[in-house]
Amino acid sequence: MTGSPRASELLAHFASRHEQVVADLEALVVRESPSSDAAAVTALADWIAGTLARRGVPAERAAFEGRGDGVVARLGPGTGGTLLLAHLDTVWPLGTLASRPFHAAGSLATGPGVFDMKAGIAIAMAVLSAAAEGIVVPARGVTLLLTPDEEVGSDATRARILEEARRRARVLVLEPSGDGGAAKVARKGTGLAVARFRGVPAHAGLEPEKGASALLEAARLALLSDAVADREAGTTVVPTIVASGSAKNVVPAEAELTVDFRFWTAAEGERVRAALGAFSPLDARVGVNVETAISRPPMEPTPESLELYRTARAAAAALGFGLAAARVGGASDGNLTSAAGIPTLDGLGPRGGGAHAKSEHVELDDLPRRAALLALLLEEAEA
Repeated sequence: MTGSPRASELLAHFASRHEQVVADLEALVVRESPSSDAAAVTALADWIAGTLARRGVPAERAAFEGRGDGVVARLGPGTGGTLLLAHLDTVWPLGTLASRPFHAAGSLATGPGVFDMKAGIAIAMAVLSAAAEGIVVPARGVTLLLTPDEEVGSDATRARILEEARRRARVLVLEPSGDGGAAKVARKGTGLAVARFRGVPAHAGLEPEKGASALLEAARLALLSDAVADREAGTTVVPTIVASGSAKNVVPAEAELTVDFRFWTAAEGERVRAALGAFSPLDARVGVNVETAISRPPMEPTPESLELYRTARAAAAALGFGLAAARVGGASDGNLTSAAGIPTLDGLGPRGGGAHAKSEHVELDDLPRRAALLALLLEEAEA
């Protein structure tokens, strides 16, 4: 591990560039980039790629059909080393900035997407810029991949994420840190079931017995979903959306139910998927089609990923702060790289809070520390 003199040197450098990092953060936030607006996401990608190129970092836009452009930047050898992974898109609709503009004062910065996850992008830009200047000297090659669709499932970018990750020896994900600034060593996997029911309509008052209620069977599946959950194992199975009925006095002939499920292990995900997919209506006159899918596999701790965390914890200690390890329910693109067998450490973005909420904020004094931490990790040999 790099000694504390080097840690102090890097921390001093990024502290001296603090104003530039905050300016970059503002430029990122004011370029709104909702997942649903490909043009807006592409405009942000264009600004980042151009800015990095002007600072000596080879960077280019990468097109992803239907979702706009991402950014790919590379330094050093094309294999081994580190993939830095982050996303451009936010959950905030275009126009949010009008009512919640970027604001940086005192110790906090606020604005849509500032914490999730434009502060992480600002840190990556600072570190790669320092590498282009020769201030940071990565021990191996580095790729930065910024994707346009993480918040909506990464369907357009999944293959590219895995392609880039498999060229590298490890993945550092610049998603927001966990509570208290913790790194994320485990994330739940996510799955979705959509069940479509077709029954028999009938007058609800005159002859309900001639009807076969699609809604009643959807309700039975909703109850089964709750029974399939395993709270001790941390497995949640939650019916979230139901639609049914054509009139208030008609036995519903159609219904659709959506179920969200989350799990710490792949085995749990498959158990829930099988249980929901095997549902059979009590009323044989009702037909059902249940489609289930694992949206993202879980990010399960491995000996290699935990060793990567310990390396990061030691680097943080050299910089004068603690780096706890957290397990979190939300998924990220780190789930994909971890499940593919590449050592992955997530949550390396700065401290803050309020992701996906109006209270979203980032702690400005943590930006130099996180940049220095990332720089130290890049200067180390592969985990």
